Amino acid sequence: MPRRLLTTAILLGLIAMPHPSDASPLAHYKWKNRLLVVTGPDDPTAQQQRRIYEAANAGMAERQILLLQAVDDATSSRQLRAAVGTDGRRFMVFLIGKDGHTAFASETPISAEDLFNRVDAMPMRKDEMRRTRSR
Repeated sequence: MPRRLLTTAILLGLIAMPHPSDASPLAHYKWKNRLLVVTGPDDPTAQQQRRIYEAANAGMAERQILLLQAVDDATSSRQLRAAVGTDGRRFMVFLIGKDGHTAFASETPISAEDLFNRVDAMPMRKDEMRRTRSR
């Protein structure tokens, strides 16, 4: 009888597990990276945000910020827009913390300085900076 209960429990666990395709496109980055998610049409505003990110590449890398873009109609873009809760009709930029929560959202591009100030104020980032200084 105990073996039968164990088998049932394992089967129920497997049934309850989400299919990999059902997982959020952000799940892969959780606890590893902060994300700057750009959504909307690939217009001058989205291109400006991309240039800001690229120009501040060293600071982005130091803070483990990756740029993800959902500026087309690909399935991956639709999934990314759904994950951040926008329809993609207009420009939006989201800062997602390592914990997977949206720390900031804006309808206008965010400067590297503003982004870095926001990230550097996060408790996890403060801890990262403290550990780096103590080495």
